[in-house]
Amino acid sequence: MSRNFTVAFLMLFIASITGGIALKSVYEYSMLIGAGIGTVSLLFAVYFASKNFKQSNVR
Repeated sequence: MSRNFTVAFLMLFIASITGGIALKSVYEYSMLIGAGIGTVSLLFAVYFASKNFKQSNVR
């Protein structure tokens, strides 16, 4: 059974950006950390999406 992690990493992207905005008044660099985690998770989502696209075209 093939697992698709694209949606999970997209949801992590949204949650990290939202968490960074929500915690901006609590911690000074929370938006920077949230944007960093969001960028990494978005890159992982693109990687898994392209990997799944290549596998679906081979079959």
